[in-house]
Amino acid sequence: MLPEGVINLEQNLPRQETRLLAANANPVAHKAPHPALIDLLLQATSEIHGRGGWFEQAGQLPSPEYLVFPLSKEAKRFYEFGPPLLQRYLPFWAATLVDRLKVMLLPLLALMIPLFKLMPPLYPWRIRSRIYRWYREVLEIDRHTDTPESKIEVAIADLDTIDREVSKVSVPLSFAEELYDLRLHIGLVREKLERLRSDR
Repeated sequence: MLPEGVINLEQNLPRQETRLLAANANPVAHKAPHPALIDLLLQATSEIHGRGGWFEQAGQLPSPEYLVFPLSKEAKRFYEFGPPLLQRYLPFWAATLVDRLKVMLLPLLALMIPLFKLMPPLYPWRIRSRIYRWYREVLEIDRHTDTPESKIEVAIADLDTIDREVSKVSVPLSFAEELYDLRLHIGLVREKLERLRSDR
């Protein structure tokens, strides 16, 4: 019913209560469109017709009632739960992209699990590599302690350089013991070289 005077109160239009008849408009597709397009079409229809007007309340249209053709599964879901969760917060293109990537998520997780298992041992190895890379040079100097006196001076100078570089190495507290062990070993090799130098 259209109440009296609802269109223009001053001119009293309409002059009496008027019974209205209206036909439902049904958006129909010949072939089943992509589900994302159904959601997009219903969102657009809701934006255009969902505000309400003289003849309908806000949110009354679009409506799943009085339909000539059966609703698709996607349309039923839209009327029950509203737009898909991603499309509420993301633009359409981004939401559909994320929706498609869900299919790839399971294989991606299967690949990530072994990587996560590798991560805990990888961290200590990375920290220790800062320390142990100097051991090769210290060991090389220690093996050649029976060199002539002129080379002992060079070896001591090399050890001093290594010690200076090692003192700049920064490691977490849990690895400090290994760093100090390295410096202790550098000191032992230096003492050995200095004893050899004083004996000659």
